[in-house]
Amino acid sequence: MKNKLRLEKMLERLSHNPVEKKNKDTKICEKILKMKIFKQAHKVLFYMPIRGEVDLRDIFKKKPAKMKIILPRVKNSTELVLHSINHPEKLPKGKFMIPEPTASHPSISPNELDLVLIPGIVFAENGHRIGYGKGFYDRLLKKTNCPKIGIAYEFQIVKNISAKPHDVPMDMIVTEKKIHHIKQS
Repeated sequence: MKNKLRLEKMLERLSHNPVEKKNKDTKICEKILKMKIFKQAHKVLFYMPIRGEVDLRDIFKKKPAKMKIILPRVKNSTELVLHSINHPEKLPKGKFMIPEPTASHPSISPNELDLVLIPGIVFAENGHRIGYGKGFYDRLLKKTNCPKIGIAYEFQIVKNISAKPHDVPMDMIVTEKKIHHIKQS
């Protein structure tokens, strides 16, 4: 079920009209920039977009001056490590061809984060997400104590996804249409 849903939403995301996608990305960035939780954060985990993910790079130029941009780097087959970045546009491509920091960038512990912005292929109304299936973000998110915000297009939201014990739900999901606040049970 998860694999079918992952493929379906991935194809839908990749078939996005570029002008429509850019408009949606702009709306999502504007929503994030207005959020109190974002404005108050000092260390925010971002991501570099791949495969049609929501592009948040416009935020880098408009973020509060005190805010540090944190990006993940694939360390090995199971672990992401975090680094503070000053110039995210100058990053080399790492594993999976994703632009990422190098080991020489200042490292940050996951428990130092104030906020995480997480990509995904599918998000459920209960806050659970489907990514690429490697579990990198779930393992990382277990080490954080801060709010977790899923970033997606409205068509990526579904009613429910069956969760496994290791899955870490989002606290909210931001789309071009609205901010979905998740009620944790």
